Amino acid sequence: MTAVALCLAGCSTHGDRVVLSETLPAPATYAWRATSFAQQGAASSDGLTFREAIGNAVAFSPSVKAAYAEIDAKQGEALQASFRLNPELAVALPEVANNGGLAEEDSGQELQISQTLELGGKRFKRLAAADLETSLAVWDYEVARVLAASQAAEAFVDVLAAQDRLAILNEFVTVAEKTRSVVEARVKGGRASPIELDRAKVSVAQARALVEAERARLEAARRKLASLWGADYPTFDRARGRLGRNRSVPTVDEVKAFLEGNPTLARWADGIAHRYAVLQVEQSKAIPNMTVGLGVRRFDEDNSSGLLASLSVPLPIFDRNEGNIAAAERRIAKAEFDAQATRTQLIGLLIEALGALRAADIQARAIEANVLPAAQSAFDKTRTGYEEGKFDLLNVLDTQRTLFEARRDLINARAEFEKARVQVEVLIGRDLNER
Repeated sequence: MTAVALCLAGCSTHGDRVVLSETLPAPATYAWRATSFAQQGAASSDGLTFREAIGNAVAFSPSVKAAYAEIDAKQGEALQASFRLNPELAVALPEVANNGGLAEEDSGQELQISQTLELGGKRFKRLAAADLETSLAVWDYEVARVLAASQAAEAFVDVLAAQDRLAILNEFVTVAEKTRSVVEARVKGGRASPIELDRAKVSVAQARALVEAERARLEAARRKLASLWGADYPTFDRARGRLGRNRSVPTVDEVKAFLEGNPTLARWADGIAHRYAVLQVEQSKAIPNMTVGLGVRRFDEDNSSGLLASLSVPLPIFDRNEGNIAAAERRIAKAEFDAQATRTQLIGLLIEALGALRAADIQARAIEANVLPAAQSAFDKTRTGYEEGKFDLLNVLDTQRTLFEARRDLINARAEFEKARVQVEVLIGRDLNER
């Protein structure tokens, strides 16, 4: 199993590996390309690869699509923020009749057009705030993509682990059946009690039950993985990969600096900038707008006409927008605290993930170096000794069970290592083997 690699736009590939080794796309340069994935919901003929699983999950995730739709919505709001206020057209008609009679005086007609001028740079500040909201939507989209990719990576590990456990348990059944055959031969030869044959048969039945249970877990894991790209049933026969290769466990200090590229944290740079932009918008509202008008008036009395001009400015006596300005200032402080809280939270998650990574690596190495060789040796010796009459069947069955439990524990430890590596690489945004 390779290190986690998120098949996102802009990621690099190394053979069958896909590595999130580049910085996530910046809001200003990001471009969505759903068709960049070579496989859309299908798997290679020789099994589903890690890259295909991640690519399918990211391409078809409803959460990712929803986040992308929000980007479009924010771009629409930014476009709306760029527009100037519409001019107003006013028409004054002649006085109409009163109480069934004619008006005493026909004062004529009036046509006037007026335009409100936004002072204090309101439109440009409003547009700057809207653009930053779009940037935040892009960062939220990046977070959704990383989450979809990490879920698919963990589900893929579950499938691989279930496949490996099933293979081990099938071997267990084969060995148990061979043991039963040996016991059966000894019973027929009068060298063993029929009770031992019953015990051997129980061991075979237990092994077969474990196989069926693991097969059910594998099917559930396959369906869970396929569901991440909207498939009702798995579209692949098997997952292709190996668990526990290239195990590397860095220290917190070695990778902590990479947290700054995590989109959950990186978004706060734009988040704080947006709060400052909102403050500027609120401050500009304290400056009153000016409305200018120009028109023409026609007098029916002497059939003459004249130009009209008007100018109006609200007097900021009672409302100077102090409340909204104060609120915007406090939200800047809140955003800065939120950024600090996010960084603290991510550091905690990184420490936890690295701890799980180290624990799984220690367990796997112990099983590989000490437990598994000893268990294999004990089983080989007791089986040979049983055939020679030196040991009873209980010793054989005990060492047989211990051997396959050790092999299963090794698979589980490797799977836990891969899941922890997924979490670390999601947090730091790069392959642990290429720091």
